Amino acid sequence: MKISTRGEYGLRALMELGLEPGRALSLRDIAARQRISLDYLEQIVPALKTAGLVKARRGAQGGYLLAKDPAEITAFAALIALEGPLDPMSCLASGDDQSQGCLASNSCAVQEVWREMKDAVELVLRRITLAELIERQKQRFGVPIRTYSEREIMPLVVLN
Repeated sequence: MKISTRGEYGLRALMELGLEPGRALSLRDIAARQRISLDYLEQIVPALKTAGLVKARRGAQGGYLLAKDPAEITAFAALIALEGPLDPMSCLASGDDQSQGCLASNSCAVQEVWREMKDAVELVLRRITLAELIERQKQRFGVPIRTYSEREIMPLVVLN
């Protein structure tokens, strides 16, 4: 199972919004802070909006802001919105997608391993909230999550 840049950048965009609750940020600002392509970010954010994780504000002070408290947004909800189902193998897909699975589906020990793996990943992602990610970032690194070069980060990191 591999999370794409869509999932990574979407989580980072949510963290940016969570750092400034109640303040709308432009996608241009988020893209610049994260060194993400604005065009790519414009493709990612609608999925977060559709999932009810962000909302848009129009006008002079417009932009995007979180639609919920950061403690109510899980990494799981964000990644499902951005990536879709987190099935590591097609044999775990439900509904019409299951037809793409293998003929041994539901009678295979290997499939049980894939299900255990999926369940373990989902357990972790459902437990971690955006608020926790933001706090973890502050506590462990002392700087906002940004895409820095090594030269830029060295003066920012406080060594214990």
